[in-house]
Amino acid sequence: MSRHHPLRHPLNDKLRLHYDDTYRGFDVQHWTDGPLVTNYLERVLKTLNAVTWINHSTFVFRVDLHFPSEMPRLPMHETNDVLARFFENFRNELTQRQTKYPTQLHNLWAREQVNSDKPHYHLMIMLNKNAYDCLGAFAPDWFGVYSFNNLYHRMMRSWLKAMGFDHDDPRFHQLIHVCQVPDTHEPWSCVLHRHDQIAMNEAVYMASYLCKAYSKPFGQRAHVFDGSRFPKQSSLIIE
Repeated sequence: MSRHHPLRHPLNDKLRLHYDDTYRGFDVQHWTDGPLVTNYLERVLKTLNAVTWINHSTFVFRVDLHFPSEMPRLPMHETNDVLARFFENFRNELTQRQTKYPTQLHNLWAREQVNSDKPHYHLMIMLNKNAYDCLGAFAPDWFGVYSFNNLYHRMMRSWLKAMGFDHDDPRFHQLIHVCQVPDTHEPWSCVLHRHDQIAMNEAVYMASYLCKAYSKPFGQRAHVFDGSRFPKQSSLIIE
């Protein structure tokens, strides 16, 4: 390893750094701004592998949660409590639908901040494909609010409520960005099946974006990476 490539993160020596464009045989995103965090990549692999044993098939997608640009820096931005409220609200939304096939909400997330006065969140969400297999329309309804029962509207309602806004507040549009396929710019999603290495490679590649060391606000004393817990994952080292 070159002396210009430190093995450990300078702000947290428990975090190991990864510079290659593959990891354990999977493609990962390579950044000119810096390396990925090996600990986070390990968490990605274990999480994606775990959901393939929980579900026969898993619907996976990536979204980013943003605060309104006009919102000032508030106490809610100092911790990840708002994200915890989002997941709680979203679980309630999924439960209310009462699908024929139940689903657990599994996730990976990263807290990031670069030039804004507020952080934002990158998420990978995993659901039972028998219960959900598409995000639905992203645009608000004809009244300018998010009243539909598709996944995107359910997420928007959950995020607005987590921030303390009414779910039918028409001031805020598309604060949740659905990530796109790099080449086609179409909304990205995939379906994971056990032992499907092609789909797993695609999911690992998209999730590796969450693992970059650059833009993680380590000095804010809030976790910058986490996700769903599974048995025997408690020993993973995360910030």
